Amino acid sequence: MKWVFYVIVFVYMLYRTVYGLKPVENNLIVEPVTYGDDDFLKVGGHKTISCKASNRNQKVEWIDPNGHTVKRIPGSRIFSQEHFVPSMRGRAPALVLTVTRAEVEDTGVYQCKSGDLVKNVTLCVIAPSYFVDTMPEVSADFFRSITLSCQAKGEPEPKITWYRNGEVINDEDNSEKYKVMTKYNIQGFEGLLTIISLEPEDSGVYTCQSTQESLYVEECSHTSSFNITLNVNYPPIFEHRNKTQAVYAKNNQEVDIVCSASSYPIATYRWFKEMTDDVLYEFDQKQIKLSEDGTKATLTVVANQSTFWQRYKCQATNDYGVSEKYFTLMKMEKPKRPSEVNVFNATSDALYLNVTWYDDIQFPVSAFQIQYTTEETGKKKFLPPREATWRRSKQTEVNLEEGETIDPELGGIIIPLEELEAETAYWIRLRVTNEVGESIWSDPILVSTSAESEETTTTEAPESESEVSDDSESMNDGTFYGLFFAGGIFIVAFVCVFAMRLVK
Repeated sequence: MKWVFYVIVFVYMLYRTVYGLKPVENNLIVEPVTYGDDDFLKVGGHKTISCKASNRNQKVEWIDPNGHTVKRIPGSRIFSQEHFVPSMRGRAPALVLTVTRAEVEDTGVYQCKSGDLVKNVTLCVIAPSYFVDTMPEVSADFFRSITLSCQAKGEPEPKITWYRNGEVINDEDNSEKYKVMTKYNIQGFEGLLTIISLEPEDSGVYTCQSTQESLYVEECSHTSSFNITLNVNYPPIFEHRNKTQAVYAKNNQEVDIVCSASSYPIATYRWFKEMTDDVLYEFDQKQIKLSEDGTKATLTVVANQSTFWQRYKCQATNDYGVSEKYFTLMKMEKPKRPSEVNVFNATSDALYLNVTWYDDIQFPVSAFQIQYTTEETGKKKFLPPREATWRRSKQTEVNLEEGETIDPELGGIIIPLEELEAETAYWIRLRVTNEVGESIWSDPILVSTSAESEETTTTEAPESESEVSDDSESMNDGTFYGLFFAGGIFIVAFVCVFAMRLVK
């Protein structure tokens, strides 16, 4: 059995030789701090943080943010406790920092210390803010002012910021519309937003955001928000106010006349047919189709000789007023040829054409068809192209967006002709189309695009050339010194060889 003893001694001596002679390096490993779904530890919560040493002879201690050693007294609100955990060389000590019934003042940087070794870990404790006595929806009358109130309680003390459509409301930039104030009361921190002289477009959602930032740790913060819906009470308002609107239809065609006014509360609608100047016939509510949200009332009529040029009145009413709008049913006809076409603006790649009519526009417009061809350079006389040339020319179509019309008072509209070449002369003509047909072509005009901007023509060319020249110069210098150095080595070697031969 002696050989067993010798084997054990040999293994022990081998272990001591390999591992025992190596210096033991001390180290500290601190587990990362996690908070679950939040980015902080809530007030009153419980948290443990473990700091593990690399060998069993290390002495480890926790230092709080105030520089005091955390005592190992279980049952205290904040204490440390040692236990051993498995390691590569047996067991190593781990000192666990335990925080119970956490308070905001516990926030800060804690240090796990072993001799000169220090590992820092940050603890963030917050009492998240909550909103009290804050109304989620408020109403106010047109032209009045209103103050929105938002109260938040929490620790650290929250700061209130107001938002509208994702943008911060700043009374310094718009002092005539907004006043932002803060005050303290028994309930806590209160933010006030005063909106002056309310208009319909002021209706919407205003966001009150509470921001909490720790005084002890920069990265320790929390934000929460509360939405307040503001409803501005105002009478019905029609688009384009109360101007008479033309409704076009073909003969014997059913046409829907849609009446819609913005208002709050939602308006109720009544439809009338004008019999004479003083007599109106009111349609039964069963003949009126109301949209699901109650914002549109549609009257369906048959267009024929007895209803063409007939005037219909829509009346919208709510608690704050009454508004009326007239519609005239008109027979859809082919569009007339534009009286004049000229250039409103010219750029390097587009022309904006101003199309006008001298007479009243009594027809709908769906689109504009534009023909254009370049003018040949070097010609003495600038004559319009022949019809055969127009047939070979380029053509594009500009459609009017849904709901877009030509204002009868202006008698015209501006349309774009894009994707053109710079500094180029073009012959242009156009015609108008709708469901019934198309107008004849307008008189051709000769117009030119402008030159490209200087920014486009001088795009960093000089800089790129100078950079190339600098690179080439630096390469030439490097080549020169390299050749010079190589030549010097060659000469020294040659002299050495020659000297050696002389010695022999």
